[in-house]
Formats: sequence, structure tokens, C-alpha cells
Amino acid sequence: MIALSDYLILSAIVFCIGLAGIFINRTNIIMLLMCVELILAAVNTNFIAFSYYSSDVAGQILSLIHI
Repeated sequence: MIALSDYLILSAIVFCIGLAGIFINRTNIIMLLMCVELILAAVNTNFIAFSYYSSDVAGQILSLIHI
């Protein structure tokens, strides 16, 4: 079974890649928007992981609304 910490580590890696992409590439607007999408995907992963491990549906619903 995959632990909560595995999801959080994956989410932190995706978030850092998106954040680094924003700071490295400021000239291309399409790349900038793709990096923002990576950051939002990392946040949604956190919502879903915490919701699943706390047996509450609110985080999953919030991630669907957030998209």
C-alpha cells in the first residue's frame, strides 16, 4: 500500500518543478501557464491524498471544484 508520505513527496516534487519553471522561464507565456498548472496539480494531489487518508470526501470534492 502506498503511504501518505509517498503522495506528499510526489506532490512536493511536482510543486518544486513548477516553481522552478516559473523562475527560470519568464519569457514564454505558454510555459509559464504550464508551470502554474503543475503547481495546481500538486495542490490537488495534496487535497486528494489527505482526503483519502482521513476518510473524508470534502478534499476530493474541493479538488474537483478547484480544477
